[in-house]
Amino acid sequence: MPKVVDRPAGSAPQREFDREARAYDRTAPATMPKYDELHRMLVWGVPHLRTRPLSILELGVGTGNLTGLLAGSFPHAQVTGVDISPAMIAICRRKTARWRRRVRLVVAELDDWPGEERYDVILSCLAVHHLSDERKAALFRRVHRALAPGGYFGDGDDHLPEDSRFDERFSALAGALVTAHEVKGGLKGLQKVWQEHEAFDRPVTVSQELRWLREAGFVHLDTPWRFFNQAVIWAYR
Repeated sequence: MPKVVDRPAGSAPQREFDREARAYDRTAPATMPKYDELHRMLVWGVPHLRTRPLSILELGVGTGNLTGLLAGSFPHAQVTGVDISPAMIAICRRKTARWRRRVRLVVAELDDWPGEERYDVILSCLAVHHLSDERKAALFRRVHRALAPGGYFGDGDDHLPEDSRFDERFSALAGALVTAHEVKGGLKGLQKVWQEHEAFDRPVTVSQELRWLREAGFVHLDTPWRFFNQAVIWAYR
């Protein structure tokens, strides 16, 4: 059975995500109209057959929605997942209990996972935008080093529009599609969720992320999915 590792973080973001953990599976889909589609697109980028064994690293597992999708889609995969929040990890562990022999969960910063193993697949969903620009660029370099030849890195995340003129328009259109009634406090509760996250959000444009990925060594890059401020990037080593 894969070992479960817990390492305390104690930072302000960690405390915030611990606080949000219990309500996350209600608020995340409510505030992101294409939440499930974004996850599926990340999995669709995996260039491996279901019948083959492979090693997967997920950076920022949250409550385990992508983790469960990966473990269920690839029955011979070994999945290592990291997250800064022990509370999120605890929920992820419960959700993935049926695959506990193939899922290893670690409490750690998403750019500071333990070990130097090589992975066939590295994925991150709605997490990288919390890092500073310097840490993002360093993360992409480490991801490239950690991937086996032919490996795949998929990042589904919040991004800035290429032109700041579209900031307000994109936010207004996406906001009109959210289901505020599913969030405690309705619209006011939804606005509170957004404001709380802004303290830890440092998104960049898709073009900037692609530039860092190229500098890290990735040659095969594309953006197969985009919905206003969210995008999925596929990068192959």
